[in-house]
Amino acid sequence: MNFRKAAAAAMMVMGVAGMTANTNAQSGNGATGNAASTQVTTPKLQRTIRVGGLLSDRLIVMKMSFSPDSRYLGIVTRNSAGTTDIVVWDMEQDRQQSRIHCKGDFDITPSDQLLWTPDGKAILFGAKRQWDPLTGEALPDNPVVGGSARLNRDGSRLLTLAGTMGGPTYVNLYDTKMWALQTIEVDGVYATGAAWTADDKILINAIPNREIENKTMDGHLVHDYDTTLRLIDPSGKTPTRAVWFSRRPTGNPQSPYTYSFPGGADGRTNFATNQIFLGTSQIIDGATLEVRRYHSGAAANIDPGAFGMGFSPDGKWLYLKGASFATEGYKPLENTIVDTASGNPVLQFDGAMGHVGALAVSPDGQSLALSEANSVQVYRLR
Repeated sequence: MNFRKAAAAAMMVMGVAGMTANTNAQSGNGATGNAASTQVTTPKLQRTIRVGGLLSDRLIVMKMSFSPDSRYLGIVTRNSAGTTDIVVWDMEQDRQQSRIHCKGDFDITPSDQLLWTPDGKAILFGAKRQWDPLTGEALPDNPVVGGSARLNRDGSRLLTLAGTMGGPTYVNLYDTKMWALQTIEVDGVYATGAAWTADDKILINAIPNREIENKTMDGHLVHDYDTTLRLIDPSGKTPTRAVWFSRRPTGNPQSPYTYSFPGGADGRTNFATNQIFLGTSQIIDGATLEVRRYHSGAAANIDPGAFGMGFSPDGKWLYLKGASFATEGYKPLENTIVDTASGNPVLQFDGAMGHVGALAVSPDGQSLALSEANSVQVYRLR
């Protein structure tokens, strides 16, 4: 579930040239944890991938994702022209496989994730543009419309959100083989984010349009700054389930209310447990919409999943990327492994502490990739 607002980014970036520095250093130095950490392996630094040339210090790695077979790592960077490059790295040969220059700034918003088709033959951010990851060549555009693109558990369907504030939201569902389209209209609310559940339902996070403020919807008297979760069954076999979160008083006469539940917070689906983990520390049950929290040891004013998050294939562990801050009074946020059952952190470790970057876990559970400015640190998980 992700913000659909474009976040401002002012970063000078130069082109990409692949080169790798291998290292025997281990992240176990400085690793901390509790008794439960004996059940999880401390990630060990295996190699560092450098994706920059002479002016590589100006290059920023923004997003990453592994291919379905874990053979390749897609690395999204921001270049000097303010557009997006994708470096596809061969993890077996430890070399650059291809480099793609994108016509667009797909790297800025969390809603633009780098996606792989189930067969690994195409990479895309969602609508229209897609590329062959092995050659870097552009493929014919797909017919997808909308943003916040997400693949379901087996990659057979892709969802996007379309619509404007004040109007209805449209959830577009595409078959990724033939691109057949199913559209679901959601009245009265503006969807700020969406996610698949493990059983192919759609969870949307939304805020009310003005037309329904001070009216009753789903048995709830709606006000501004309220938020809602809606669980939609595309098959129509079960009715839509809705939960509302009332606004919270601030005590400030100039701005008397704020959101009690984060509208549009970035998050990821843990398909193994059918739960959606938001970057703001909430866990949403994909069947009941019950909400609980996870913890990373971060300060109260820092969203623990803001810098990257991912899951072990069995769903037991949540990996959170850490960060360091130049602002006085902010302590570093360590890389953290969280027990998804309890929501408690079980281990923290050093490495890749830049405050801009990404995290990716390989589908085979062998590797954890953490970005650090112009490079990617690859850790062995088992």
